[in-house]
Amino acid sequence: MLSMLRKLLPFALCLAALGGLGWGLLGAETTQLHHVRIVGAQRATEAQIRHLAALQQDTALVRLDLDQAVAGAEKHPWVARATARRVFPDTVVIQIEERTVRALLMLERIYLVDADGNPFQIASAPDLDHPMITGISADMATRTPELARRIINDALAWMDALEGRAGLGKEDISELRFDAKSGYAIALRNGGEVRLGFRDHSVLNRLDSLLAQGVDLSRPHRVDLGLERIAVVSPL
Repeated sequence: MLSMLRKLLPFALCLAALGGLGWGLLGAETTQLHHVRIVGAQRATEAQIRHLAALQQDTALVRLDLDQAVAGAEKHPWVARATARRVFPDTVVIQIEERTVRALLMLERIYLVDADGNPFQIASAPDLDHPMITGISADMATRTPELARRIINDALAWMDALEGRAGLGKEDISELRFDAKSGYAIALRNGGEVRLGFRDHSVLNRLDSLLAQGVDLSRPHRVDLGLERIAVVSPL
């Protein structure tokens, strides 16, 4: 008898497991959405994300299309990326990663530019304390968006290259100008100017040398780094 029970025990355990699985699947199928929790949203409001995600209350949690909800949430201009997950028994959590403003872009209006070089929203008063990228016309942005994107990304790269340099940093930059003939130039908040031309970031080594020799950019100067092998400094 004991031997028979031992033989039947694995079979009984298997039936119990299958039964538990069946009840689990049935419970998951009938568990409905009652709560949507938004995490990480600051500039985007929770109400806006819920509206864009369009998750229907009282829908079975397992039947919700979370990919569609994520795609909806990412339509908000401030949302760079979103993810969504089910939390049983009745909740969906939407995690938001918002854009970081790196610069402003002057077109027919002023736009915010994120860390990836995307102009994503018309700027308003709270977000105007950033360097302005100029020299891209609205026509260029429409007709040759790849060129416009390259100019924006080059401008951001110049900002990164300036970070941490003694006497001059991103906080000192008022404007990054692009000109098809003369290249890039930086307008400083104090009225000074640094002309970069079309050269690579190594020209900033010349700027470092000038600063080490005592050139004081806290007072307005025009510094031309776009020439071959030399830098020209003129007080303003």
